[in-house]
Amino acid sequence: MEKEDIHVTIDGNTVSISAEVKKASEDKEGDKVLRSERYHGKVYRGFSLGQDVDEAGAKAKFDKGVLELVLPKKTVTAARKLAIE
Repeated sequence: MEKEDIHVTIDGNTVSISAEVKKASEDKEGDKVLRSERYHGKVYRGFSLGQDVDEAGAKAKFDKGVLELVLPKKTVTAARKLAIE
């Protein structure tokens, strides 16, 4: 799988990872094709976290077949009291 085929989406506290897999192989003996195989498929995984994710600080890294996600928590803003005019 190539990193261009992997898509990560963050929506609040929901993280979705999807990828498209394409493989093709062919065995030949001279000009004659002995075996030809093609595989095409999609994979998807979605999960919810306990808190919303800070999209600006989120990072994804793909190295040697391992996808690493850094998903920092969104800072919770304290309640603010409004002055009545």
